[in-house]
Amino acid sequence: MGVDVKTMKGALIDSDINRRKCPSCAGEGAKDPEVTSSPRAEDLPPETLRSYWSGFFKEKVFFSYYRCTGCKLLFCEYYLAPSKLGELYREMSDNTAGIPVACLRKTQEGYFRVLRDHSSLTGDFMELGPDIGLFTELCVKGGAFRHFWLFEPNQAVHPQLREVVKGKAHTLLAEMMNYAEIPDQSLSLVAMVHVLDHLLNPQEDLENIRQKMKPGGILMAVTHDESSWLAKYTKHRWPPYCLQHPQLFNPDSISRLLHSAGYEVREVRRTYNYFPLSYLARHGLWALGIKANFANRPSSFHLPLKLGNIATVARSR
Repeated sequence: MGVDVKTMKGALIDSDINRRKCPSCAGEGAKDPEVTSSPRAEDLPPETLRSYWSGFFKEKVFFSYYRCTGCKLLFCEYYLAPSKLGELYREMSDNTAGIPVACLRKTQEGYFRVLRDHSSLTGDFMELGPDIGLFTELCVKGGAFRHFWLFEPNQAVHPQLREVVKGKAHTLLAEMMNYAEIPDQSLSLVAMVHVLDHLLNPQEDLENIRQKMKPGGILMAVTHDESSWLAKYTKHRWPPYCLQHPQLFNPDSISRLLHSAGYEVREVRRTYNYFPLSYLARHGLWALGIKANFANRPSSFHLPLKLGNIATVARSR
């Protein structure tokens, strides 16, 4: 059976689905959702959501997004319980989504340039969700870090990550958010590339991370921007509206979250993504509701576009 959110408001609605308050300020969501799919994830039996969990080119199903009446964060008021979420992430492949590695590298290089403007790239480094290690590799080659702390729940990519940090002092862990091994006030730099919008309790996680950072340490988080022109134009078809994102940020809401967690925001910068033309054409047509299934074609021409990602740099207070 699905969930009647009007009658179940404020209750535990299923062993696999919970109702949440705003994960930034603990406020309430607006009376009506701002963005919904058809069907809505909260109206489906939880066991059917597995088939919608990964992959762009299928029918859109996600939990409805509500705007917090307090801090204005856009979040899912109903979302998967942690046990169900862990089960789905363990089955998930890497996050390259069919994009050529050359394009991914160019995109990550843009994030690294943002970071380089704010950090000496020395000391102890922590990255949450490094995936196959493209950003980590840039930090290995472009920095002089003493120790790499990498938290990646997808153990299938661990061999690639170990190769990236080969010859460097490092600790690779599969359990996210368990920082017991990291000495307090030891981290000079923390990177989170498309991680913060996946976390169930981002404020609590940011506060715990800050305890492991040196005063004045730098945190960089790359997130989607739900206030971008692309999100407004494509509406519910915008790709970041998906089952993996329990909340989505904009420059104001991520700044408020970081401030409340004890950070000083230094910059929020819109970033470029690089794509082959065939990939952009396919995604563009699907965003418009046209089901184009042609394959991506190899190309040396990679188009840089500002498609709604932001890099936020903050300093630990």
